[in-house]
Amino acid sequence: MWGLNWAFCHNGQVPLMEDEPDRFLGDVEGERFYFPVGNTDSEALFCALLNALRAKFTDNMPSLPILYDSLSKLCQEVVDYDRKGTILNFLLTCGPHVLWVYSWPGSRPGSDVWNGLHYTVRSNSTSLSDDDYSFDVSMPAMENDKDKEESSNSCCIVATKPLTTDEEWIELSPGELILFDNGLPHVSPSELFKVELGGHGLDNEGRAVIQRARLEEDMRQYQFQPEFFAAGGI
Repeated sequence: MWGLNWAFCHNGQVPLMEDEPDRFLGDVEGERFYFPVGNTDSEALFCALLNALRAKFTDNMPSLPILYDSLSKLCQEVVDYDRKGTILNFLLTCGPHVLWVYSWPGSRPGSDVWNGLHYTVRSNSTSLSDDDYSFDVSMPAMENDKDKEESSNSCCIVATKPLTTDEEWIELSPGELILFDNGLPHVSPSELFKVELGGHGLDNEGRAVIQRARLEEDMRQYQFQPEFFAAGGI
């Protein structure tokens, strides 16, 4: 979509997509372009998210803060259909840089298995909690990185439950949506705009008619000016 490759990884159960697989999400209904190949709730949800975003943004791709708000509202619509029965944990990528992580955790009826999402940020080798193995997660600095120190020291791993015992794992709160960039979590509009201005927003490099986000227009919506980020060297 939009000349970008999208990928979706879901763990949970989505009653809305089971009961209404053809439900058009969002406040703008348009033409359906994406259809599940199979009959899983994961496929139906992925296609529903893509169709909703495509219907809402027709001329310009959204900036990361705008996309954050839109995804949050879509996820809230899905969860509100059945707040107790919904278990919605996913990773969503759009393009080479953007990774969204969302969690609405829970347990299936009759099960004590907790389905949620945890993440940890680290820069060194560690050991798996259930094996006698270790693995190196340090990231080499890239020549074009603006901040080599940060990019070479940060790596994030997201998992259903903590995989290691020698570091801090943070569980996402119910309904929490996080953007991960350069191995670090970002949530606030100012953080998301910094990621955008740093060159890691949505960019199809002219592969589709839809244009890049109107950053200044979106920044005014959040009452930001470009000068706001000058101190950060962006």
